[in-house]
Amino acid sequence: MNNGLPLSAVPLEEAPGYLFGNRINKLNKNNEFNSSINTIREQDNSRNSVNKSRREAEKSEVSRRLQDFRHEWLRQRRARVDWKDIMRPCVDNMAWGLVKDHWRKTNRSNATTSHIIFQDIRPAGEFSKIFIQSKTSDNRKKLIGGDTWRVYVRGPTSIAATVFDHNNGTYEALFLITEPGVYQLMIYLDYSLCDGFKDPPRDWFIIGDAQGYHQRDGVLGPIDEHLVKQPFNNGQPALTINVIKTQLKDSLSGK
Repeated sequence: MNNGLPLSAVPLEEAPGYLFGNRINKLNKNNEFNSSINTIREQDNSRNSVNKSRREAEKSEVSRRLQDFRHEWLRQRRARVDWKDIMRPCVDNMAWGLVKDHWRKTNRSNATTSHIIFQDIRPAGEFSKIFIQSKTSDNRKKLIGGDTWRVYVRGPTSIAATVFDHNNGTYEALFLITEPGVYQLMIYLDYSLCDGFKDPPRDWFIIGDAQGYHQRDGVLGPIDEHLVKQPFNNGQPALTINVIKTQLKDSLSGK
């Protein structure tokens, strides 16, 4: 006769050779805890990966903008002393009295019909630029160079832009604004068709005096609007821009 408790009366967690009841619950809780830990670790790894990617992207963007600044700085400095590049669009059109094909009066640029075709305005401390498309009085797009544009930037600080003649009818004005604020661009067309680069007649200092003064009337012939000096946009600001505060400095300080 078996005086022991029937098997059904033995608590399941104490039955030999089996894991039941509280032991299984403890295992399940451990598994849930480990799963939660793994999930948190995966989220942290994912977050760290995203943050790392963001930092690398920001670092790459700062590097690119620094390269842009260096490129434009050197380009501007070189443009101010490279007289050959300045005169390149007019190198074969500087003799007095010479008129090339397609360079006659009807093809002279007009500041009223010309317009800005592109603008890239950067934060303070970075180079900004605009592109001007020269047009004739009858609104024909110019495809040759030879114009002399002046671009002034006026606001909290005032600067003169460096203008590049791309010898295809477009002109790039490059400028560096160092103070944030609202600025206005004033643009003037001084010369067209290389008139600003024309040499005087070969006998200029012979028929006059040693300084070139006291010339006879008419010795230059008809100069006919040689100096254009037209304001862009009828003398009104050609463009109003809002330059935001420096961002490149903040990016560098956070590296």
